[in-house]
Amino acid sequence: MPLVEWPCLFEVLDAVEIPPRDPKGPRMPIIDKFKDMGTVVKGKVESGTMHEGYFLLVMPNKAQVKVLAIYCDEDKAIRAGPGENLQVKLSGIEEDILSGFVLCSVAKPIPTVTEFTAQLRILELLDNAIFTDGYKAVLHIHSVVEECEIVELLQQIDPKTRNP
Repeated sequence: MPLVEWPCLFEVLDAVEIPPRDPKGPRMPIIDKFKDMGTVVKGKVESGTMHEGYFLLVMPNKAQVKVLAIYCDEDKAIRAGPGENLQVKLSGIEEDILSGFVLCSVAKPIPTVTEFTAQLRILELLDNAIFTDGYKAVLHIHSVVEECEIVELLQQIDPKTRNP
């Protein structure tokens, strides 16, 4: 009789379903921007493939740009896929790109929101801070650092049992 009735690690890993990566919709969060005979942005392709000559959108300002060149590890590339760190030379935009913007497909632009529901895990709170509705916080997502406000606390989850 086995001590534990759970599946072994390899069985669990083999059963994990890999989410499909959309080859028709490139998505790359922008980490940095600089000028080098045009506008060059840095980032990592999250999904889809990016080709030289593609027309893409810079979200959230919806500026349409053209991919002039793609550089992967300082080497010029014609196309790039998910997981690759890139430098992409763009035309059609000059100053309106900030860290945290996203390059995406014209046909499938990413949605933009001003409010969303999130599950938070508080790691550290100031000594005199009270975490309640109206609490001002700093949100870190990818390369974006944005001030936000807690509008409503929906429920509290016990960290040990993970039940509401």
